[in-house]
Order: sequence, then structure tokens, then C-alpha cells
Amino acid sequence: MAEKQDIRENTMSGGTPARLRGLAANGNSISPTLEEVMNAMGIYTYSFTLAAKEEKDLGDLGDGMYLLASPNNAATAIFAFGSYSKGFVSDAGSNFYCDYTDGTKGVAFGRKTTNGSFFIKNNRSTETYIVLKRIGTL
Repeated sequence: MAEKQDIRENTMSGGTPARLRGLAANGNSISPTLEEVMNAMGIYTYSFTLAAKEEKDLGDLGDGMYLLASPNNAATAIFAFGSYSKGFVSDAGSNFYCDYTDGTKGVAFGRKTTNGSFFIKNNRSTETYIVLKRIGTL
């Protein structure tokens, strides 16, 4: 009966992983998912559809950088927020995104008050699909 041999690390082929191999802090072997690894690094992804004029309370997401994309509108933006309601916003001049201190563009995102929850609002008259990626400060 032949023994099953593990594949040597240097002979493994490339590809898109579903799980990774690694060591836990205590030295035990683990096999986390990509989502678990991203969450451990402070990277979280959310996606949802907002109806026309809908506002969504996202809770306390924390300080950090936020990447927003609306695939059906081909628009993206970068937001940076600390604890204040005013944040840095860049949407490459598309005038599609703004923070809540502005609130006049197609999609408003951010805090309404210092240390408050995060909100996102679709100010448009049609529904908007949003993908939000948070890169938090560790």
C-alpha cells in the first residue's frame, strides 16, 4: 500500500485560493478563508442596493479609509474618516459622491455627528447598487 505524500511547497501550482494555510498565534496549523484573513487585517467588504432616496444606518464602522463603487453607475470614490463628521472625499471629479456635511450629490456617505454611526444615502431617483470596502486603522 503506497503512502499518500504531501505536495512540496515549491511544486504547488498557482491559482485563486478558497482557503489559505498558516499558523495561529499559538503555533497550531489553521486554514482560514480569504474573508477571515482580510477581516484579521482590518479589511471588510459590504454590498447592498439602496432604493431611490433610501438611507441606511451602517452603525459604527470605525475610523479608516473607505472605497465606494457603484457598478451600475460606473462611479468610484475614496473617503477617509476619523471621528469627525467631515471627511476627505475624492471621486475623481465625477460629482457622484459626497460626505454628509455636503449631502447634495448622488450618494452621501459618512458620519452625521462626531463619533456617530455611519450612514449612506441614495439621493438619486433610481436604485443604486453599492460596494463598500473598509480599510480600518489597526
